[in-house]
Parts: sequence; C-alpha cells; structure tokens
Amino acid sequence: MSGEPAAEALALGRRLAALEEGAIRSHAAARHLAALEPARAVAVIDVLVRASSSAEARPALAAVAHALGGADPALTYAWLADVYAEATERGATEVTALVVSPPPQRAFEEPRDKADPRLAHLTLGHKKAFARAQRDPDLLSRLAAEGDPVVVRELLRNAQLTEPFVVRIASRRPCRPGTLRCVFESRRWRRCPAVALALVRNPFVETELALKLLPALAAAELRDIARDGVLHPLVRAVASRIAEERGRSG
Repeated sequence: MSGEPAAEALALGRRLAALEEGAIRSHAAARHLAALEPARAVAVIDVLVRASSSAEARPALAAVAHALGGADPALTYAWLADVYAEATERGATEVTALVVSPPPQRAFEEPRDKADPRLAHLTLGHKKAFARAQRDPDLLSRLAAEGDPVVVRELLRNAQLTEPFVVRIASRRPCRPGTLRCVFESRRWRRCPAVALALVRNPFVETELALKLLPALAAAELRDIARDGVLHPLVRAVASRIAEERGRSG
C-alpha cells in the first residue's frame, strides 16, 4: 500500500484491531469515517477492500462494512449518499456494495389469509404455465396478487401484459422483495418510467435496486421521493442529492 489513503487505511486498521471486536470496533470505524470528506472516505475504504486478504486489513474492513450497512448513528444518510455518489463516479463497485446493503425499509411477512380458491388446486408447474401463456385477465391478476416470485417471473414474459398491469405488481404492498426483484430484472419492464417509479416508491423493494433506478427518474419525481417518509432514508438522501445536482447543472 502506498500514498496517503493507503497510510490512513493502514493506521485505521491497526487502531481498530486494538479494540474489542463487535459494536465498539464498528462504532470507532464509523466515527473515523464520519470525520472524512466523502471522497477521502471512499479512497480509504477502497484501499481496505483491495487489501482485504491481509490480516491487518480484514478486521478493519469487517468493522467498516458493519458500520456502513448498519447505518451507525455517526454516519448520516446525507454523508452516505455522498459516499455512494462518489464511489459510483469512481467505479468503486466494492465500496458501493457496502453502502447499499441495508434491507428493504419494510419487512415482508407471509400473509395468513387462505389461499385463493381458484389457484389452490393448481401445482407450481401449472401456475407457471398459465402465467406464461394465459389470456384470462382475472387469472393473471390472481397469479400476480399471490406474488410467488417464481410465477411472477413467468408472468412478466406474457405478451398479454400491459404497463398498467406491471405497475400494479410493482406497487403492491405488502410485497415480497423477491417479487419486486423479478420486475427489476425484466429489461422489458424496468425501462418503463412508470414501472421504475413504482418500484422505487415501494418500501418493500431492496434498497440496492431502488438506488440503481433513481438516475432514470425525473427531477420532480426525485424531489417527491426525497420527501417521502415511507421510503428508506438512504434512498431519500440519494434522490435529494441527484435532484440538487440536476438543478445546479440545469
């Protein structure tokens, strides 16, 4: 390791290694990072990532990852948004991955309702086949409402689907994060602005996916998202940052 960020990363690693593993070490890492400008923080974290095979860097990286992923109180979401933006601009994908690790804002719980009587007798294979080729809008709606990611993935390939139908899937609350990921992974539908917006505004979507979709949204939509208290604070902070940047450049 050479250069200032490398020297700082090495010093941080030694300091953290001397502390008790767990919350104490993680909080110390958070306090150190919070004192750095986002660009500097990205550079230091990137050094730790690249040196993660060494015994000195590994404990420090684990503490940093825990601090970033656990949203330690020392790290504000505005600061995390700036770090995310800086890491994205630099192409530091490993650093970006550490920042976007928070789970969805809302945790999904399996419904306790009785199964849909029209679907109860169908096997998974039948549901997948119907999802792919069925034209009956009522059956398609029932399959979408059931929300099994395996079935929804097939449903999204159905040529009969319309954008409003997919928007309803992406907007459904509560919704399995895996179901929303299916929509995100469908190139056909992810590119539709209304679908992308519905995904970002769903508190059950994985934070990582929402952040990836933000740049495609309009400035007014970003400002609305930044004010939406239902959404993950990191999503709101990044949306605010992107909107501000567009305002300056516009």
